[in-house]
Amino acid sequence: MDRTEKLEYEKGIEQYFDEKKVYDLFEKLFKELIVNRPENPIDYLITRLNRQDTKRIFITGYPGTERKSICLAITNSLGYSCLNMAHLIDREISKKLDDAPKLEKNYQEDRLVDDEIAINLVKEQLIKYEEENCSYIIEGFPRNRNQAIFLQNIGLLPDNIIVLTTTREKAEQQIFEKLRERFPAPPEKNEEQQPEHSEESASNQNNYKTDEQLKQMAKISMEETEMNIHAVEDVFSGFCCEIPVDKYGDVEDIVNELNKLLNFKNKTNAARRPPRIILSTPPCMDKNGIAEKICTELKIIHVDIIDLLKKEIQKKNENSKIILSYLEKYELVDDKFVLKLLEDRLFSSDCMINGWILTGFPRTNLQINFMEKMSPEIKPSLIAVIDMETKNIEDKAKKIKCDPKTGKYYLEIEKNKFESIINPGKEATADVIKRLIGRKQDEPEILKKRIDEWRIVCDNLIQKEAKNILKLNGDEKNEKILSQLIIDAVGYNS
Repeated sequence: MDRTEKLEYEKGIEQYFDEKKVYDLFEKLFKELIVNRPENPIDYLITRLNRQDTKRIFITGYPGTERKSICLAITNSLGYSCLNMAHLIDREISKKLDDAPKLEKNYQEDRLVDDEIAINLVKEQLIKYEEENCSYIIEGFPRNRNQAIFLQNIGLLPDNIIVLTTTREKAEQQIFEKLRERFPAPPEKNEEQQPEHSEESASNQNNYKTDEQLKQMAKISMEETEMNIHAVEDVFSGFCCEIPVDKYGDVEDIVNELNKLLNFKNKTNAARRPPRIILSTPPCMDKNGIAEKICTELKIIHVDIIDLLKKEIQKKNENSKIILSYLEKYELVDDKFVLKLLEDRLFSSDCMINGWILTGFPRTNLQINFMEKMSPEIKPSLIAVIDMETKNIEDKAKKIKCDPKTGKYYLEIEKNKFESIINPGKEATADVIKRLIGRKQDEPEILKKRIDEWRIVCDNLIQKEAKNILKLNGDEKNEKILSQLIIDAVGYNS
């Protein structure tokens, strides 16, 4: 069989797998095996293949996003069963049982229901849906980390967790308006009216809330919501999809977008195995921007070494101080910390299931050796190495500035004109431009050290002839083109 015949044969096989949704089936079964870890995988798969395929969709998000209306419209459109957490809570309050006063107080103040109560309310219905083997949508759950972990612990793997978002201001206003309806405003004082001292009067006084009090309550409620949603996204990072509702005209437009998302089927030759990409970039290149574009396209997880180190610092343990001391001096963190954190992260279920792109690695020859000896389950399928002339790196460093007030980075696109690095196209205002300063890590001595360390690793990688190494020229191509070249290469290396 010559090369042309071989390519045609492979194309035919891939087309068959794609048409029959074999890739999708394998991926789904693989995910379920990782989550459930049955003692006998073969028996589990045989039983699982005899069941009708179902969908499990969870919709959560910010106040002011028309969540209930969107959920109802999606349910009607897809013909799924639907469970609304607010309805469950209302029903529980109406029963006047032991938990009713606590539920009513949480509802009154627009605060989350206790996890134990919320989980008990939804658990029974989830079991019923699973026993009936039907597709379903749950609205308003999970709302925090504990609720998300509950789903993991019972081996329930969502197909999608849809997070509906809006601006913080709009969400807080929505909460404020709900609270204003629930709490009476203080009555206007009448000098001629004598104060009442009855118990009933004192009770009423406690229920009165001024606008300022309600605004503060709304702010606290929104802060909790934002924190809890980020926690859910952290637990189910490979399954969550944010939908900014303000981007769309009305509920119908949002529903149409969600229909596309929920019916989407990946058409990629890389579906046989989740992509595992290492992205090695020179200093001052927007590696996170490149990685995010690739993550969006391939639906994989972004793992960044600096993020892992910062999370370790937040734990405030014995390692935290040591790691922090390295970062504060802009020195490479000891490999023993980096490699342990990295291996643990790559073996986590979301990375194993969805695939990943790793940035900020390798930074030393020891890390290259570690990379080459990785376990087969996490061995990279593609190593993208972007080379760049030293002068161009230095020129790029001069154009990167930091806003000391917000900590955000900006890139000079022409004289006295800057745009956000994380939001290309969004120009800095005149006030921001006045505040911009150079970054500490781009000072000549520190930058030279960073370039020298990177050059050793880059040259080592470029000299290798491994088939999974993609060598790219960062002098000739911008970040957008580099991202696309890596995406195109994934299908041939996964």
